[in-house]
Amino acid sequence: MEADEISFKQKFGKDLLTLLLNKYEQSQSFVTGTPGKMRPQLIIGKSPFARDYNDEMDFRKRHWMNERLAELEQEDVVQLTMAKYRSDEIEKVYLQWEAVEEAYRISGRTPLRTKLEQLRASLIPLSSHPWRWVQKWRQEMDDALAQGKAVRLDPDDVQGTVDLVHTLNELPLLGDRAVPIRIFSQQLFRDTKHLERQTLKRLIALAKQASGEQRETEEEWLDWLGLTRNPQSVFLCGSLVFRTRDGKQVDTSAFPGGLGLSGETIDVITHVFISARHILSIENWTSYHHYLEQPSVRAGEVLVIYTGGYPNRVLQSFLRKLSQVVNEASNPPELLHWGDIDLGGIRIFKWIQSNFFPGLRPYRMGVDTLLQYESQAAPVSEDYASQLVHTLREPRYADWLPVLETMIERRIRLEQECIVD
Repeated sequence: MEADEISFKQKFGKDLLTLLLNKYEQSQSFVTGTPGKMRPQLIIGKSPFARDYNDEMDFRKRHWMNERLAELEQEDVVQLTMAKYRSDEIEKVYLQWEAVEEAYRISGRTPLRTKLEQLRASLIPLSSHPWRWVQKWRQEMDDALAQGKAVRLDPDDVQGTVDLVHTLNELPLLGDRAVPIRIFSQQLFRDTKHLERQTLKRLIALAKQASGEQRETEEEWLDWLGLTRNPQSVFLCGSLVFRTRDGKQVDTSAFPGGLGLSGETIDVITHVFISARHILSIENWTSYHHYLEQPSVRAGEVLVIYTGGYPNRVLQSFLRKLSQVVNEASNPPELLHWGDIDLGGIRIFKWIQSNFFPGLRPYRMGVDTLLQYESQAAPVSEDYASQLVHTLREPRYADWLPVLETMIERRIRLEQECIVD
């Protein structure tokens, strides 16, 4: 037997059994573990092997394929049916139920059941995870894997799941400050880029799917998980005085264009004094800078804070200190937030209100503003409109009923940057 014949037969046999095993692993019989009435099968003339089998320029291929199929039938791995009136043409190939394990051995393929059990084992460390949503997700995945279903997990990349589990277990240990991705990656994998290349997309997708949280951007999801791409700062402008741990005092009104405070600076602030009559948080960078030109800011009447969407962890630390001062004040400043008139903007407002300032009120986010700038508003899709309707039914958004109804009726949403006067 020539080398070409041997290699052809070996490859054909492995490819054939792999195809039949694919059909088996996608069947209900695999899920239940009980052989069904229909065996995994393929029709040669409609299979990937049809071209070689019917190659009139090289008749040896059909001969070799028939010989290999006959060998597999003799070994009770498959059963063959011949085409009518054609003694040299095999029509169908059936995988024998009792020969599934042998088919795996011959093909060199790792059984899917083995891969699923490996995935289940890789998830065990999450059983006592401090985040409830991670525990719930692990249980859901384990239940699905036990039933023979690889839901949202890749059986051919068990190591990828191991890395994801390792990452999830380390995140709760990071503390209150977001850690740069590459530093975290080096600590976990001894490779500064491994997390970004192999695990980050899965991590963010999992958080979106299983956490129940809502964020608008990747950066916001990273911050929620405790990670960041770049060092974070708090940007503000207006009248604010704070004292640091070493007794030094800073008056932010000395910086008419505003300033940025690092996380380290926020940590050493011990006392905050607010002389401004209003505190205004602004969602978008362009609108923040545009508003700094207002006379009220220059006059020290307004303290303006840039949120950048959902406040990052450094800003959250600052807002906690600020909210404590506001709550203790006998004559507290008016608390306002200005953001996009869309789902994201409304959710961000509610998040800041719920976590820091119960008395927070929207600024230029009402029906009057939406209609005033309707010509500059963006249209919404049917899917987005459905989300608006869903939000309309949530009790916590009752105060936003008129705005949501107008957005649904007019099929519009308004980004903050459209308001420039």
